[in-house]
Amino acid sequence: MKYDIERAVVTLSVTELCALALSAGDLDLRPGKGKRFSAERARIGVKIHQQLQKEAGVRYDAEVSMCNTTLHHGIAYEVSGRADGVLHTVPIAIDEIKTLGGKSHDVPIFSMHDAQVKCYAYFYGIEKGLDRVGTRLTYYFLEDGEIRHISETHTLSELRTFYLDLLSKIEYRAELLMERRTKTLPALRCGRFPYPSVRDGQDIMMREVYRTIRDGKRLFVEAPTGTGKTLSALYPAVQALGQEKCDKIFYLTAKTSTGREAFRAAKQIFSAGSEIRTIVLTSREQICQNEPAKRDPAGVSRHCNPYDCPYAKGFYDRLAMATCDALSARHGFPRQTVTEIARHFHICPYEFQLELSMLCDLIICDYNYAFDPQVYLRRYFEPEAYEENRYVFLIDEAHNLGDRACAMYSAELSDGRLRELWEALPESEVFLRREIEGVMLTMRGLRRLCRDTIMKDEDGTERGYYISREPMDSFFSAVAKLRTSMDTWLRAHRADPYETVVYTACAHLKRFETVSEFYDDRFRCFVELEGEACTFRLLCLDPSNIMDACLSRARASVLFSATLTPTEYFADILGGGRRAVSISLPSPFKAENCCLVAATGVSTRYEDRDRSYKKIASLIAATISGRKGNYIVYFPSYRYMEEVEKAFTARYPNVKTVKQTSSMTLTQKEQFLDAFVDDGTLRVGFCVLGGSFSEGVDLPGARLIGSIIVGTGLPGLSNERNILCEHYENTRESGYDYAYTYPGMNRVLQAAGRVIRRESDTGVVVLIDDRYETERYRHLFPDHWSHLLYARNPSELAEIVDDFWSKIKNRE
Repeated sequence: MKYDIERAVVTLSVTELCALALSAGDLDLRPGKGKRFSAERARIGVKIHQQLQKEAGVRYDAEVSMCNTTLHHGIAYEVSGRADGVLHTVPIAIDEIKTLGGKSHDVPIFSMHDAQVKCYAYFYGIEKGLDRVGTRLTYYFLEDGEIRHISETHTLSELRTFYLDLLSKIEYRAELLMERRTKTLPALRCGRFPYPSVRDGQDIMMREVYRTIRDGKRLFVEAPTGTGKTLSALYPAVQALGQEKCDKIFYLTAKTSTGREAFRAAKQIFSAGSEIRTIVLTSREQICQNEPAKRDPAGVSRHCNPYDCPYAKGFYDRLAMATCDALSARHGFPRQTVTEIARHFHICPYEFQLELSMLCDLIICDYNYAFDPQVYLRRYFEPEAYEENRYVFLIDEAHNLGDRACAMYSAELSDGRLRELWEALPESEVFLRREIEGVMLTMRGLRRLCRDTIMKDEDGTERGYYISREPMDSFFSAVAKLRTSMDTWLRAHRADPYETVVYTACAHLKRFETVSEFYDDRFRCFVELEGEACTFRLLCLDPSNIMDACLSRARASVLFSATLTPTEYFADILGGGRRAVSISLPSPFKAENCCLVAATGVSTRYEDRDRSYKKIASLIAATISGRKGNYIVYFPSYRYMEEVEKAFTARYPNVKTVKQTSSMTLTQKEQFLDAFVDDGTLRVGFCVLGGSFSEGVDLPGARLIGSIIVGTGLPGLSNERNILCEHYENTRESGYDYAYTYPGMNRVLQAAGRVIRRESDTGVVVLIDDRYETERYRHLFPDHWSHLLYARNPSELAEIVDDFWSKIKNRE
């Protein structure tokens, strides 16, 4: 639905008009309900349409395009579509063909189908000057192939009354749309930047972002901490929206905290005169208000129906009122606001936020909503939606997206999970148990493929693996068949005692099946044995083609982070393609505020670690000797961290220490960060590199005056990483760098960025490893590290650090 400002007309399709006008009744997301159909179901529907149209004979015109313009209550509507057929009978009738699941029975008239065929009948009657027009709904039942016809005859006056009633029901949306195009968007062009001045580098980024949106390209930006990346991306995008270079902005994040920062920036832009509507999307699990659903181990989504959730009952009856109430008083919709409105109108907050987002300019959400093959927003990113709209993707913390993309398009299935399901079902469920057994036997057969690699551990456990470049279609088919059987069982066993376990397993199989549809030479099948357990993994090694297709859903994409080193690597794996432009911005902070040292007199390689504990402890002591305050030391593993922490506390018992532990709760993480206070105490935190405290942590000023990074951040060796290394060696001749070096260096850069967070901050960053003086790593250092110094031993390091703090003291 759009407003053509030049012609002063609201344009939409017949299908869209009927869907918007007739939204009523319950929310029901059970299998087989609602609007969710697979691509295969759509292909079958098209084939059946063509078959029935062909069999209709010479007095049947198929696929007849129609368009009607009507002025109603001062608003001009142009509604168009294509009728399935026109029957040249007496009277002439319009045919609408629909495919339905299940078997034939007494067919009710579905309101959506009836409305569509009546719209076409009205359009045809107006065009041909007819007094009466017939309608025919043709239902084809997929399960038994039966065909049912429901025919009626209407006067043109009746059809006109019906059609105008539909227009009346969408009038509030049309008014909002017209107001946005005639008042809100033009006003965006006059919105000022929300600060009196622009930081160094910010002006460059804003110009490049605007140019990228204008030209429909993809931009990769490495913007060091302090650049003001969020505003530098959002402000020019809002300007481009006001100048009608795009239709909607998606700000995509990896973390909730990043989304909150984007919402704050949107509020600043709003306060400066650009009155955009902004919504923050929250996952179904987090925003759900149905307490029994939240306690269900199978997840909340299976409760999204009028029988299990009071907020689904009558959802569409109250949706319009809730939407009007929201838009009449607010422009910003964070989670709390969405929840309050939804609770007031007693509707599902998750589905409400999705409906409300259709009327917003800026949508802030997780990567999943644009890229995940199972949960992406189909209302925006199905082809028919994005082909008619010009979206902009602003992708924050883009250094996270490569790993996230691989995870989204990978899946696994273990025989242990299947066995648990088989054992949970009673023997009376003969058919389903037999289907599960079939897949278990197939997996047992996979063990033979691993026989050449099987070895025994010290405890006698057999381990082995098998890697296949080719898709293992027979296994994929077995999984798909079992998933279909489970779907059928679930439809027939609502409220069954075993529904939860079957539903959970079915969702797991569905993910496996979905991922398998993307399989190509960038994937691997990986079978792994451990004792009696067998696990089948679908591994996405290279997401570049998939990400290219996903980014094509937007007119333009801007991917930015403080650490995109090297940018060519990220542009490659994230689908930059020929449309990609990469820039690296200078740091806005003075180089003399950061003492950057590489301590290269020690090796932290795995085989050398046992001999390095005391050396690392001495280097930590040398770093913290220059000034009291808070420091964090980052390690490549928990074991390494714990051994060095023992050596350090034994030698320096008077230094206060805090230590990260595995599986920390949110409260424990907050308590850990709260320990870093500006109280003049010498305090050292021990953390794991790549963990919760090495990125996304903001400890400004004296809360953190030093980061010590032990090692080069390399991901741990694993079968999966080695498979990745081999793939990139064969395709890019850079296997080790793609699998290990580049991901590791970005972890290092993120940890180093924890120190200087504000213009007035000062601090020390120490890199401990002899590899930092090699060319492989030196060429990965960002431009703002050009002042890096080298120290061969603790005394040299202590001298450099002491000299730095002396200069800072003299400046103070």
